[in-house]
Amino acid sequence: MLFSPGLSTAGSHLEGQMSFAALPQLLLLCISSLGILAADTTLGADVLSRWVGGKWAGSGQFVDSDYSKANKASATTTCAWSPDHVFVICDQDIIFGGKPMHDLSIYTFDFKSNRFYFYGISLGDEKPRSTALDISENGNRWTYSSTDDIKGKAVQFRTTNQFHGNDHIEWWTEYSVDGGKTWTKTGGGKESREK
Repeated sequence: MLFSPGLSTAGSHLEGQMSFAALPQLLLLCISSLGILAADTTLGADVLSRWVGGKWAGSGQFVDSDYSKANKASATTTCAWSPDHVFVICDQDIIFGGKPMHDLSIYTFDFKSNRFYFYGISLGDEKPRSTALDISENGNRWTYSSTDDIKGKAVQFRTTNQFHGNDHIEWWTEYSVDGGKTWTKTGGGKESREK
């Protein structure tokens, strides 16, 4: 909108032009709009840049539970924006329980729904996986969540990444069988960016 109500100059000798008296009001309107736009885009696609640049090295341990086995894991991850700056694509080399694995993770943000999406592909698996991805308002906590039907029971799983600055992450995985009232930890670890 070029002119807001109250800034019209119709009927004056300046018709079609804005008077200098209205300039401060227009400037205030523009500055206010920028604040609103900034608030709307604070967690837009650019928050996904947290993964881009350098190589991430991580390690973790899993425990015995109803839905996990005790094991150790380590991984290196490199991420980059797709050419059109729509997706962040991460290539992962993982050692899980001594066995090498290769994964591809894809992150994106849909401006229409204002939602983040995560997709994972594991070499040798027939189907990709997807989870909900919620990112805290400050961008420091990322929670991946899904629900699976296991033996007729709905089991919720979540992995949380807690950023500590730009180059360090603490992560943990949990499950719930009571609709999210209580959570049981299945593993955890750390990742750091090597520059």
